[in-house]
Amino acid sequence: MTSSNVPLTASVSCTLSEFLPRVLRKMEHQKADWKNHKKVCRPFKIVYTEDLGRHMVATRDIKPGEILLKEQPLISGPSQNTVPVCVGCYKNVDEKSRCCSKCGWPICSEICEKAPQHIPECRYSVMRGDKVSIKNFNMIHPTYQCVTVLRCLYQKQFLPETWKKIDELQSHCEERKDTQKYEQERVNIAQFIRKFFKLESVFTEEEILKVCGIVMINSHEIPLTDTPYIALYDQASLLEHNCSPNCSKSFTDKGYILISAGKPIKKDEHISICYTDPLWGTPNRRQHLWDSKYFWCECHRCKDKTEFGTYFSALRCQDR
Repeated sequence: MTSSNVPLTASVSCTLSEFLPRVLRKMEHQKADWKNHKKVCRPFKIVYTEDLGRHMVATRDIKPGEILLKEQPLISGPSQNTVPVCVGCYKNVDEKSRCCSKCGWPICSEICEKAPQHIPECRYSVMRGDKVSIKNFNMIHPTYQCVTVLRCLYQKQFLPETWKKIDELQSHCEERKDTQKYEQERVNIAQFIRKFFKLESVFTEEEILKVCGIVMINSHEIPLTDTPYIALYDQASLLEHNCSPNCSKSFTDKGYILISAGKPIKKDEHISICYTDPLWGTPNRRQHLWDSKYFWCECHRCKDKTEFGTYFSALRCQDR
């Protein structure tokens, strides 16, 4: 019998006898490596549409309480409106606190002086030839407006891989240009950074203002210190908003963001969190989202005048 006349069943049997051991070996390898593999095995995919841009969609059914994403910050830094804090750990400081021996920024310990997140403003301060001097610790200090933006710009100049991820985030510069806040940032942040740190030849106003927009639109407030700080994340920034979301966010003590399912999520369902306060009524939520994120929410809750039968935004009749 020639090879061309070998029965199909014999051919399949031969193929399976070769194939199955390879599958079993692969399964054993995955099982042995699960501790590492589960860190990157995520139940969602990133898709793009014209109306939403990049967003996340479930690739399988997800159970309530399941953690979909744990991610470390691309950048962290103090809030723009803050009293002086340690630029290493963001704890409150006072006039008795120490300063960085190189640049003068307030820090709370030698560990924080050497913290990686402190490198950008420290290096730019040293390069300007004079230390930063913070003397008033009892009120919001304007110099802190520049720190997180400066840390992003540092990535642009020295760390292109991190900068590429930051640069892909939405800035809404066109929508922001006619606002009072945009002009305030031009003077208080863009012009200040260029003049104070002597970076006129390195960054343009427009480049700095774009970073201001990225920080404003995409940063998450992290309430782990007396004065909350902010952070930018790569994939967590792609979560879309919904006033009745299917996920919630929390943070680890190291500033990692945790995205957990708050309800059952079906395969192909969009994954969402709430960008605003869910305990506000519809008018307040929608206005806040426009003022801070530059979109009018059209989710099911905002479209339902009864807010799912709760009448949450209704006024109580005074005659009853």
